[in-house]
Amino acid sequence: MLIVRYELSDGTLGEDMVPAGHKWTFGRPGGEEPPTVGVDDRRVSRTALVIRDSGPGPVVFRGQRGETANVALRSLDGSVQWLDEGTAGHLTHEARRVEMHVGIEHIITLEVEFSDRPSVVERQQRVSSAFDYSAE
Repeated sequence: MLIVRYELSDGTLGEDMVPAGHKWTFGRPGGEEPPTVGVDDRRVSRTALVIRDSGPGPVVFRGQRGETANVALRSLDGSVQWLDEGTAGHLTHEARRVEMHVGIEHIITLEVEFSDRPSVVERQQRVSSAFDYSAE
């Protein structure tokens, strides 16, 4: 389960719970699927941002098009990972805040909350140890 909290440029606040296997989307209405949160702004792509859960943890996908758009994944320490068009970034407990601007105008800020989970390596080690019969 993911919890997505967001604030739009007009001050609108919201919170959505995203069950496993589902995704949260932000964009302009009019595509194949309506976005979870829509905005009537022609500068915003139909699937500008997509948040979904994956095996190692949630990811944010930047579908927003255009050179003047900036999508940032911000860490608690202030560092920033810039997402290029068509790329995704992994959300972590240290980096779970996403900001989107078009030009200098703020469009949306969101923060994703999710439960702790072991890394891929930790999960593989657990599986391996569950089938380790050498200790018997």
